[in-house]
Amino acid sequence: MIGTSPVLVLDFDGVICDSIEECFASSWAAYHGLFLHDAPRAPTEKAARAAFARLRPFVRSGEDFVLIQRLVAGGVLPGSQAHFDEEARREGSATMERFKNLFYEARASLLASDRDDWLQMNLIYPHVAAAIAALPPAAPLHVLSTKRPPFIAEILAARGIALPQERIIHSAGEPKLAAVERLRVLGGFDRAIFVEDQIDAIRENANPRIMAYLATWGYVQPEWLRTDVALLTPDAFRELLARTWPRR
Repeated sequence: MIGTSPVLVLDFDGVICDSIEECFASSWAAYHGLFLHDAPRAPTEKAARAAFARLRPFVRSGEDFVLIQRLVAGGVLPGSQAHFDEEARREGSATMERFKNLFYEARASLLASDRDDWLQMNLIYPHVAAAIAALPPAAPLHVLSTKRPPFIAEILAARGIALPQERIIHSAGEPKLAAVERLRVLGGFDRAIFVEDQIDAIRENANPRIMAYLATWGYVQPEWLRTDVALLTPDAFRELLARTWPRR
């Protein structure tokens, strides 16, 4: 039986959660501590943080955060996704896989050593928290992310957002649009609403049953806002959810 309302699928980092501080800290620890074995030092340099933020929109998966630290340390600041991807290819698959493992190791270590501090570095966007809180209990909300589900569950629970574990989906290696379509079909929904902040994840959407939007509050490049993808501002996001899933 086809559902009468669409399924709602939200990316996590850059759509639900502003995690740039935590990703900076985890990738700094992974690169300088676990990869280079530098002497411990606090990541307080404004220039390093600014460069990290500048390259953040190019990230597709966890290993890319560690690559950013490597590029910033070497004074290399790609100005396009193509240039960033070329730097990843130059590192090679073995190094990038190591970057991924070290990133998650560092993240888990930070969470275990100081849970409260780690959670404080993962902020939920206020307009998203308000819109989710206003959804009726039956609204079919799912989270789709390259971030591993246990970390997402930890952050949501700390912010008072109750979401069943099975609704947190790890898009490990699978194109996100394919994951959304699979979720739509398996759930028996006629349509899907998908909100993402990485334009390459939605740019090629040709599925009329998936309404894909670029979150303007996420980690986006200014030129992405001038393309022909559908954009969602914070106000438009709240209005879309309230209109689609009104409280009875």
